[in-house]
Amino acid sequence: MKALCLFFALFVASFSVSAQDERYFRRIYSGELREKPAKPKNYKIVAKSPNYRIDLNRDGISEIIKTVNRDGTDYFIIRDHFGRTILERKLSTIGSDSTIYKVQLKTISKTTDALIIHFYEGAIESTKFEAQARLYFITIPNRELKKMHFYQGPHIFHESEKLFDKYFVKRFSVNTLDYNSDGIKE
Repeated sequence: MKALCLFFALFVASFSVSAQDERYFRRIYSGELREKPAKPKNYKIVAKSPNYRIDLNRDGISEIIKTVNRDGTDYFIIRDHFGRTILERKLSTIGSDSTIYKVQLKTISKTTDALIIHFYEGAIESTKFEAQARLYFITIPNRELKKMHFYQGPHIFHESEKLFDKYFVKRFSVNTLDYNSDGIKE
């Protein structure tokens, strides 16, 4: 009798499992389980800078660099001469009016070039004023655009308002010099 009850319980349980399996297989065959391509995000506010042309790999054909602000987030974009995006990176901001104010292309060594981006991260103007700027570096090894690396660098400018109406500004200079004469600029 116990064996019959156990058999009956297993028999009933097997129907519910097969129904779940059938639903799962229907989702597979209908394509419901496949990954859907990511939809482009709909931004409410998009502000674009003009296209600036610079020959990053020194092949005689200029690439395009530009910045885009999408809903308050800044992005740095490099495109090839056909307009295809090669590199797109998010830049960190602290407040309003963030902008790239200087870009330098430097030869670091015989095999490496660097694009130095001076980025003003914006200003906070709530209870106290604070603003800062940061460096970003893009290295181009062997002048191959597909092997570019993007690095976030240090702060080079900081200004703030302290308690009791004190104000301070800290500025740094940015240079590429070969200190030890080894052919690689630091």
